[in-house]
Amino acid sequence: MASPAHRPKWIYASAAVVAVGALYLAYELGRYRGGYALFDHRRERAELQSQLAAEREQGDELRRQLAIAETAGEIDRETYAQVEATLADLEAKIQAQEEELVFYRGIVSPQDRVAGLRIQNLEVEPSDGEGRYLVRLLLVQAIVQNRRVSGAVKLQLEGIRDGQMASFDAAELVADGESYDMAYEFRYFQGLETELVLPAGFEPQRMIVEIWPNEARAERINQTFEWPAIAG
Repeated sequence: MASPAHRPKWIYASAAVVAVGALYLAYELGRYRGGYALFDHRRERAELQSQLAAEREQGDELRRQLAIAETAGEIDRETYAQVEATLADLEAKIQAQEEELVFYRGIVSPQDRVAGLRIQNLEVEPSDGEGRYLVRLLLVQAIVQNRRVSGAVKLQLEGIRDGQMASFDAAELVADGESYDMAYEFRYFQGLETELVLPAGFEPQRMIVEIWPNEARAERINQTFEWPAIAG
């Protein structure tokens, strides 16, 4: 069994190659988030997908070489544990990058072929304090538009209070000292969030999202979400 001073150099070299590739992917995704149109060109997107596939193959090769070295007694337990930890970290990064690629692919080529502004996701999570909720909204538009959009989002809650139907504008439910700010301006996607404090005794049943674009020809979007489907 090899001593720590004579660990096989190929192990570190292989791990380094995989790590560099993973960092490259993170860098490219960071460029995109920063405003670069990486996925605006299908050729560049294909290159990124090819790079991701290469990282998977290199990870598989590193696992195979580790298995061979362990069988041959050429690697000690400490080195094996270190490389295994490196592989686990890389696998987690690759999985996260794959999920982001799926998301970005939906922006580049939406399955429903709708190229305009749309609501990608809405979720509500309990916040600190009684009746407090954090609302997170994700707006997207297909890259084929290649233009910035702006506007404002209005949220309305409908439900039951004291046995009667009741509705509240989200702007009325922000915490004391805080302002309601759900304005948007983006080219590809933007996340918005606001914290709401529900009135005592109010049981929400649904949330209505209204998007008011600033563009003259853009249509207003009105979509209703049932509370159980969005509340975490």
